[in-house]
Formats: sequence, C-alpha cells, structure tokens
Amino acid sequence: MSELIFLDLEWNTTFYRSKGGERLPFHELIEVAAIKVEQDTGAMLDSFHSYIHPKVSRKIESRTYRLLPYEREELRELLGNAPGFLDLGPAFLRWCGKDPVFVEWGNNDVEVLLKNFEFHRLSFDADWKCEYFDLQYVYQKLLDGNLGCQPSLEKAVTELEMETDLDFHSAWNDTYYTVLVYQTLLDRFDNLSLFRRPPKQKGLPPLWELALGSFDTRWACKNRPEIAHPVCPLCGQPLAAGRWVRTTPTEQVLRCKCREHRRLYLVVTTEKDGLQWAGKATIYKDAGPIADRYRKTCRKLQERRQRTSV
Repeated sequence: MSELIFLDLEWNTTFYRSKGGERLPFHELIEVAAIKVEQDTGAMLDSFHSYIHPKVSRKIESRTYRLLPYEREELRELLGNAPGFLDLGPAFLRWCGKDPVFVEWGNNDVEVLLKNFEFHRLSFDADWKCEYFDLQYVYQKLLDGNLGCQPSLEKAVTELEMETDLDFHSAWNDTYYTVLVYQTLLDRFDNLSLFRRPPKQKGLPPLWELALGSFDTRWACKNRPEIAHPVCPLCGQPLAAGRWVRTTPTEQVLRCKCREHRRLYLVVTTEKDGLQWAGKATIYKDAGPIADRYRKTCRKLQERRQRTSV
C-alpha cells in the first residue's frame, strides 16, 4: 500500500420515491475532490476535482447552502455547468485505479460515494474493491486524547497551528487540509501506520463466531448451512430456533434453545463490502445489549400487531 487517495465529498440531501412508493433519503453528490499521496513521504502526486450537476433534485437544501462557503448564485452556476454523475463517476474510478485505498476525515464519504454509484446503476469491474481509513480517528488516538468527542477538521488544523487561508467545507479545501494533517502526523511519529477504529465490544465475548463471506444482497448470508441449521457451540446438538428479528439495519437476531445449555442468541451482522455485503455470525450465551435490543424490538412488534388487530 504505497499510494493513498485522500477524499472529501459534498452532497445535497434530497428524497426520492422507491418502486413501492416509499419516500427515502438520498445524499446526492455535488462535489468530489481527491488527492493522491505517497504513503511514506506524504508527497502529493496527483489530484481530481469536479462539481457535479444534480439530477435527483434540482433544489439545493437550505442546510447545504449554510454549510458550504458559496453564495447561492455562485453555487448554482458551478453546478449548472458541471457534468452529471453518469459521466463523472466512471471518470473518477478510472483516475483512482484498481484497488484504491481512501483516506477521509470521518467515515461517511466512501459509503456515500458507493451509494451514488448504486443509485445511478453504475457497475464496477468484477474484481474491483476498495478500502479506507478514517484519519479523524487516527488523529484522536495519537494527538487529541479524547475518543468520546470527534474533532472537526477545522479544530485539528487549528490545534496543529496550520495556516487557514482556505475556507472549510469545500471538498477541495478539506481534502487539502486532510493531507496537511497526515503530513504533520508523519513528521511527529516515526514509522506511522494507519489503523482503524476497533469494533465496539460490550458484554461477554461470543461462544462462536464465523465470517460468512460476501454476498450480492444484505441477508443472503443467512442461507449458509451454519445459519440455516445452527448447532450449540458447547455440545454440538441442533438448536431449536424461533424467528429472526431485525434489531438494527445491519443486525438480525435469532433466539435459540439448547436442551442442555438452554437459551442462546444467534446474531448475524452485515456491512457494505464494495458493491456486496459481508456477513458475520456469532452465538452468545449472555448477549447483553443484543438481548436487550431483541426484547425491545419484540415488544414493539407485538404492540404494532395489537394496534392493527383492533
């Protein structure tokens, strides 16, 4: 991993109707900026920057105007003369190259980028994949010392005593500032290696866990035999299972029963992996907050059934 792509995006939050008529939110990109950087030295190698003509909604939300450092007429002119995402998206992918490694301030931009490709039905090569790092967390861990409060990019730049001649909340300016923060970290820490935020760990560890692989749809991993026909990890006996309950957008829980070890919880979680979904399965005896979410969700479902039956 010798080349990093520092990325920042700006978007306008709008809404669209699904095929079923449901009103859904969508973060439509209106600006993309990226800088290729040599990982070991921090040297800037190349750059990409473009505004994007919105197609889903021509109306720019007031919050977007308040956030970005442009006058209304100036932003309308920039977007009006810009290419649409159908042209911009493939051009940006070609510039990124195969298997890009992105660095962003926070952890939203890459996900929003992939969502825009998905929304506009733009496909990737079969072997295309990407990974990304959150420089905000690296900064918190190495310099800020307060993991409970995520610092803004402006706060980090100010604390590092950098010149702030450029406005914040412009994709290009924020990308440039993020590179400067990275260069400062390189200067201050020998053999700096990027690292990711560890997953939240609450309660007792699972009795059993398994990476299920990647699938085209979010919950296709549940068709794996280990999930369709679960066994107790303590004695190997088949588990009697109830029904799946979706406790969060990325978590489904199945409360099971073992003759010897009584109640167990089978948990399947998924996360976006490029254009696919990566699944993971765990079995808990004492599920802690997972069991709490399961019971709370079951109560809500029961109350909903009671209301509809009246």
